[in-house]
Amino acid sequence: MEKVELGWDEFWAEIFRVRHRRAIQGIEQYDKLVVAFIIEVFTLKKGNEILDIACGAGDHSIEFAKRGLKVTAFDIAQSLIDVAKKRAKDEKVEVNFYTGDMRDMSFESQFKAAVMLSHSFGFFNHEENKRVLMGAFHALKDDGCLLLDLMNPYNLPKFQKTWTQLEGGFLLNEPHVLDAHAGVLTGRPAMFFDMEEDRIVLMDQDALSNNDIRMYTALEIREMLEEIGFSKVEFYGQHILPRLPYAANSERMVVIAHR
Repeated sequence: MEKVELGWDEFWAEIFRVRHRRAIQGIEQYDKLVVAFIIEVFTLKKGNEILDIACGAGDHSIEFAKRGLKVTAFDIAQSLIDVAKKRAKDEKVEVNFYTGDMRDMSFESQFKAAVMLSHSFGFFNHEENKRVLMGAFHALKDDGCLLLDLMNPYNLPKFQKTWTQLEGGFLLNEPHVLDAHAGVLTGRPAMFFDMEEDRIVLMDQDALSNNDIRMYTALEIREMLEEIGFSKVEFYGQHILPRLPYAANSERMVVIAHR
């Protein structure tokens, strides 16, 4: 089999955010629980506008739309937005999907809520990460709220090498590695054994860089959000109901920031 290196939007976004996600048992029900949590915490009602930042293939965006919300959603990968638009059409819901970079948001006081799910925050250096939060702040109405769904830096999963059978082949994932000094969870090299094209697909540098995540503590997140102008910051230990307080052993670190 020949070996090729391909980039994030070119290949890997669809592998991880569509094929791999589809292989996770119970993921559709899990998405419904996450959306129900957000609607309750934000007291959202039909017709409210919500912004889904780094929406991937639109799984949560479409579920929000099914609940009667007006959804704007974007992702940096055009390949994922193409999938999301087709899914919305198939599900007969309206979502304003577009391709965009979270560092370049230009909304002003439009949304009741904004979300960054599945640990979609922390891909850049500190100043750029702060710029993302600033863009989200400006996108919200005065009574709006932002939700960040993050891994708990004090209780990270035990990452292991895994083989997964996916549509069209087999995915080999190397484990994430935490650079404790930098506070960065470094990207996992992966190989996809593409049985349809008879090739082994490796991650190029662009694809690898899309997997590096800055792991902020609750204290650091709170300081950033308050410096930007959010008036109240809350933490929960999971992103499904019931609401659980955040602790060192929590499954997730869910941050709710009120403008």
